[in-house]
Amino acid sequence: MKKTVLAILVNLLICSSAFAQKPELKTLADSLEYGWWDRNTQLGINFAQASFNDSWQGGGVNNVALGLLLNHKADYHKRKGVWSNDLQFQYGFINNKGQGTRKSVDRIFMDTKYSRKVNDKVSWFTGINFLSQFAGGFEYADNEKTKIISKFFSPAFLSEGIGIEYQPVKYFVLSFGGATLRETFVLDQKVFDNTAILVDGVRHSYGVREGKKMLLEMGFQGVASFDKDIAKNVNLKFRYQAFYAYAPKSKPVDHLINLIATAKVNKYLNVNFSLIGIYDKDQVDKFQLSQGLAAGFSVKL
Repeated sequence: MKKTVLAILVNLLICSSAFAQKPELKTLADSLEYGWWDRNTQLGINFAQASFNDSWQGGGVNNVALGLLLNHKADYHKRKGVWSNDLQFQYGFINNKGQGTRKSVDRIFMDTKYSRKVNDKVSWFTGINFLSQFAGGFEYADNEKTKIISKFFSPAFLSEGIGIEYQPVKYFVLSFGGATLRETFVLDQKVFDNTAILVDGVRHSYGVREGKKMLLEMGFQGVASFDKDIAKNVNLKFRYQAFYAYAPKSKPVDHLINLIATAKVNKYLNVNFSLIGIYDKDQVDKFQLSQGLAAGFSVKL
């Protein structure tokens, strides 16, 4: 099941390369008539390191941190329609002396959407997005792994929706999914057992009921996306997603925030700040926050 879902999403996101070449397009009208692709791919590596000799009195722990990222966007424009695809992979770890290697970031995000203009600022759309992680996440005690609490497809979130989007300017889009389905997957039994909580006397993990592998919900979804160079060589990407489930039962709104600010030092070197914020009562009734600051190498393809 998980391989099938992932394969479908990846094929949708990378099949842009299969389109045949069009005649020479000399004007915007030509481009919109025949269709054209706008692609942007970024590969990045971030590295940090600190070490101290035996006579150092200021305190500190020897450590090494490494982060990898891949961002790919491909938008196909034709007449009043746009097929938008967004692929984001992030993985990083840190190794502190005496504590071993632990994840610092781990994220798989894929989104594919078709929208068609109603007027210059309003469009209707239909789309799918997917969110999960690559590797296992653990709880620790005395620097030792005690139990696994997450891994690939445990949990994973798949959403399908149709709705209206408003784009007053090129760098900002506000979307409202009036009819959205969301599937939450927990396929690993160990993850379920280690994260289960009692709800009405029955164990649930990430909202999935014991004996099930998936929770299907219907609700409303809103997304605000911002992507703009806010200063010379400084880009800010921000995405806020809210989901309100009303079936099979109503629940508090889930919130997801993703922010990346990147400052270019030169063509290949950059400094970036990332932030992830989550509120999902099915996970924990608190706001979860992760942030990081790193310098590294990046290249656009």
